[in-house]
Amino acid sequence: MSEYIKQVAITGDISRIGTDDDLIRAWCAEVAKEIFEQKCEFAVVHVQGLHSAENPDYAARVICGCITDNPDIYRAFDCSMAFFDTKLTGLGNLYLFKNHSDVQYYDRFSSTGYMNVRLGHQHSIGVQECDGFIQNTFGQSYTFRRDFYNDDGTRDLANQRTGFLLSRFRIHGKEITFVNLNLHSLPFEDVNEIASKNASITKAAAKREEQIEMLLKELDEEGLRNDAILVAGSFNAQLHETDLLNYLAKTQLVQTVAKKDEDGNIESIEHVDRHGRRTTTVERTRFDLHSIHDWFFRLGRGQMVKRYNGELANISFKGNLKEETCFFQPSRHYELNEKGKEEFQRTLCPAWSDRILYNEKMNELFRHDSFCASGLYYGLVAEEKFVGPHKPVALHASICIK
Repeated sequence: MSEYIKQVAITGDISRIGTDDDLIRAWCAEVAKEIFEQKCEFAVVHVQGLHSAENPDYAARVICGCITDNPDIYRAFDCSMAFFDTKLTGLGNLYLFKNHSDVQYYDRFSSTGYMNVRLGHQHSIGVQECDGFIQNTFGQSYTFRRDFYNDDGTRDLANQRTGFLLSRFRIHGKEITFVNLNLHSLPFEDVNEIASKNASITKAAAKREEQIEMLLKELDEEGLRNDAILVAGSFNAQLHETDLLNYLAKTQLVQTVAKKDEDGNIESIEHVDRHGRRTTTVERTRFDLHSIHDWFFRLGRGQMVKRYNGELANISFKGNLKEETCFFQPSRHYELNEKGKEEFQRTLCPAWSDRILYNEKMNELFRHDSFCASGLYYGLVAEEKFVGPHKPVALHASICIK
């Protein structure tokens, strides 16, 4: 037996396609293709945003069915386990294994701890809880609502679902914990935060950092911090938009104009060039670089704005979680224009919101070899195909099982 096995982890947010059956199926087809092409021993699929669907249970069944019943996937894996939590967190975890005899799952309520994974597909959808999975909503309680977007495009913060769903497996004798999470998703509370020269971190970013600390504390309390840990989900991290706007103003030699409402609060920021043309407009539901918008965020696969992608730096610098470099363009926010061509939306600033991080123990299992096809790969799924506003993100890795 080889000392290494191939793993594929994919995370994706379906919160804006939950009512579009065709897009969900296209999303699933791209995910299944990504998994099959890697010829992996096991695959991890984490889904966020189930509560945006008209019928969350139906959407969960479509996702599970479209992936596990895909002919290539069906032949490649002899078992799978899934819990799609449509009641509480709106998160779904799906795990595919090539050989069920090599895997056990952890049940904290079992006297024996680890349980054998059975041959075939074990999918729990629409139940309150599931053996082998731990739910957490960061201490929040929710009243069910299909979506937290209001009719005017703003967000109803009282109804956005945040939380995590974790599971633990013993794979070829290695104990690995997988965490699916959805963090606070508002990029900024109001335009005044972007306009503030002293806003080193927005209130929303601080909230997300607080939630990550709560996750790490839960892992400690569950006695899992010594496991190899992989966290794949909607971190909802945003660019530091204040610094980005300052950079644009400086390089484009434009004038910054802040418009205020009747109460004296800033409601929009505009950059105007010497000919009176607007080059940038930022409002509560708009982030628009006008003529260069799509080009700018795609240039060099997003590397022009990568320097402003530092929201998760504190997590990395503290040594809690690590991440491969994002050598891919932002995972959000996409749409089709009137010609049917995919481009970045102009309602929110594009960002690397969907991420896959891991701890040092997991890092030790990875094969780090950039000159080998079995080394690490971190990038987008469906890079050339429109599958909704959020593109899934994948991490391919070879794991040492010696």
